Amino acid sequence: MTDMYTRILATVGGSPWSDTALTYAINIAARLGADLHILTGLVMPGSHGHAEQGPPSDQTQADMEKAARELLRDAADQARQARVSVVTHVTWGAIPTTILQTAAAEGCDLIVLGTRRRGPTERQELGHITQAVAANAPQSVLVIKRPLVRRALLGRRILVAAGHSSWSKYAVEHAIGLAQVLGLEVCVLHVEHPSQPDDETEIEGKQLVADAEAWSAAAGIAYEGVLASGSVPEAILDAAVRKQCHAIIIGTRSVSGWDRLALGSIVNAVAARATLPVLIVKPAMLV
Repeated sequence: MTDMYTRILATVGGSPWSDTALTYAINIAARLGADLHILTGLVMPGSHGHAEQGPPSDQTQADMEKAARELLRDAADQARQARVSVVTHVTWGAIPTTILQTAAAEGCDLIVLGTRRRGPTERQELGHITQAVAANAPQSVLVIKRPLVRRALLGRRILVAAGHSSWSKYAVEHAIGLAQVLGLEVCVLHVEHPSQPDDETEIEGKQLVADAEAWSAAAGIAYEGVLASGSVPEAILDAAVRKQCHAIIIGTRSVSGWDRLALGSIVNAVAARATLPVLIVKPAMLV
């Protein structure tokens, strides 16, 4: 029902969360036969408001590039061991910008980002790099926060949120396509508004759940429709736990201009608070 990924971009920086993201990216590329691009972004010392340090020396820049290439060499070796075609990149500049520019230049259709699991007072927002990339990227973005479990890249069962929007429908179609290719089960969740049972958006959301059942049957995958009520982010996170899902898929519209500075509130809340992988799908044609 949807084209699968053919070129995947992952970033590495030596942190545990970027290592985890790389593992996911390699596994997905191997399962889908996709090419993998691995990026290390370098930022000049003194570029964060410490101008008194002076410009970095040529030797400093050379040392940073050498360390980056060693990191990329190890990452590429991991990919090749999994028989994944790999290309590496070293770029200078603001990290979100280099990620977005590299993804665009290389025609990548999925960006995989690792982000640390944040403390209780920080869980309402994504890290600034993940937030900036997810808000601006026309590609799908997979946000990873914890180690891969049993090397099953998206586990056994995925949860996708179904609403009344065109991008929500795309997310459901995308989830079913992934489930078919990767042999997963899919749960399709619609969050009801009990005070407005006859509202047009409620009818459309419930119809999408029914349509998803028919699409899943045609695709030959296991399906469960789930209805919940209350806060949409809370309902998504709760259903993922209740239904023993291993990843969450959520759609958001592609936007331009000033709207790109932030994700939608529901997507941000889910991605920031979930411990599961969250795949944010944003079809470029839905503006």
